Amino acid sequence: MRNCLVGVGIFLLAGAVVEVSGCSSKTCSTRGCYDGFSATVSSGEIGSLPTGTHRIEVIADGASLGCTFRVPLGTTTAPTCSTGLSVLVAPASAQVVETITVAGTPGQVHAWQYVDDVAILDAAAAPSYEEQRPNGPECEPVCRQASAAWTLQ
Repeated sequence: MRNCLVGVGIFLLAGAVVEVSGCSSKTCSTRGCYDGFSATVSSGEIGSLPTGTHRIEVIADGASLGCTFRVPLGTTTAPTCSTGLSVLVAPASAQVVETITVAGTPGQVHAWQYVDDVAILDAAAAPSYEEQRPNGPECEPVCRQASAAWTLQ
């Protein structure tokens, strides 16, 4: 680093404007990220999701996606979803929170959720994406993410 500073000082004394390579202190980590839209869905009350077979249907920019799972969740049973859609159901404080994630950057998202064919969610969003740089302000990759908060009916 001292040699780098001495070299910069010599160039400045000579009146030259020169970019000195190899003197950058930019350090990037190697974390990855993804483009996506996520909606956090809560029951709005203390407790858990309704018991039964849950079916989630999503239309994202005209593409139909789906997911099914049962509540109560078994120890080995995870939601089964089509490619591009994921659902995570987890406890948070005094209630269970569900996160619906759509891969990519859809401009329009509409989601429905049913328990034993009874509708409990009908929600839509026109996401506004923000750029994320998990490895630093000048580092790759750049990912776009948006989120929404929805409440079951």
